[in-house]
Amino acid sequence: MTAEATTRLTGRVLLWIARLAGTAVVVPLAMMLFGESGTGPANLREWIYLALFPVGFSIAYLLGWRWPRFAGGASLVCMAASLLVVGRTFAPEVYTWWGLLCVPGALFLLGSVLIRRPSRGEPTPAS
Repeated sequence: MTAEATTRLTGRVLLWIARLAGTAVVVPLAMMLFGESGTGPANLREWIYLALFPVGFSIAYLLGWRWPRFAGGASLVCMAASLLVVGRTFAPEVYTWWGLLCVPGALFLLGSVLIRRPSRGEPTPAS
């Protein structure tokens, strides 16, 4: 097996890990979103936060089955934007959990880059 084939195989394996892990992440987020009783978001800032995380974040992971590069970027952007919208800091262990939730997004990006890497004889898009 050539180095290029190994790289592409690694990318495909990473994409499957990302797909399965992303789906595993979406299930508890959906349970949290739809299973919690309460009054709901109190103001516009909370609605925006809810639209970014868990809704936008989860939709991005589900789209990762078809468009992994977009999904990886969108999920990470949704997470970062939601933390900016919250506008406050949390205990370090909270960021650890959010970081773990972002692992499939990073795997989507890495896997999509590895399977799309041009071979040595092909020109790169920039040339």
